[in-house]
Formats: sequence, structure tokens, C-alpha cells
Amino acid sequence: MKYVVVIALLAVMPALADWRCKGREQSRQAVAEARRARGEAMREVARARRGVLRELDSAHREWRTELRQAQTEVAREMRQFHEEMRRAGRPFRTWR
Repeated sequence: MKYVVVIALLAVMPALADWRCKGREQSRQAVAEARRARGEAMREVARARRGVLRELDSAHREWRTELRQAQTEVAREMRQFHEEMRRAGRPFRTWR
């Protein structure tokens, strides 16, 4: 009986070793694939982040340009108003 168990073990051991080796190889491949997927995801995130920052910079530049134009327009209108008030006040001063 002992010999039968020993022979069975000797016959089964290479198959078990091969099964474990295949399992390790599959694990390595899965880990490598996960690393590649993680790297690709990180590159996508970085690409998206650059796109968002580029859009944000563009919007900020546009906002600054519009603000400067509005400030210039307000200053021009204030000068015009001041000039109109000065002209409107002349007849009153000459009348006194």
C-alpha cells in the first residue's frame, strides 16, 4: 500500500508543480496587465488635466481682456460725462 501511495505521489507531483507554475505565470501576466492599465489611466488623467488647465488659462485670459475693455469703456464714459457736466455748467457760471 505504501508503494502505491508513493507511486501515485510521484506521478501526481509533476502535474501539481506544472499547475502551480502556470498559476504563477498567469499571476505575473495579470499583474503586468494591471500595471499597463494603471499607466494608461494615469496618462489619460494627465492628458485630461492638461486640457482642463489649458481651457482654464484661456478663459482667464479672455476674462482679463474683457475686464480691461470694460474698464476702458467706463473710464471713457466717465470722461465724456465729466466733459458734458463741465459744458453744462458754463452757462450757469456766466449767468451769475
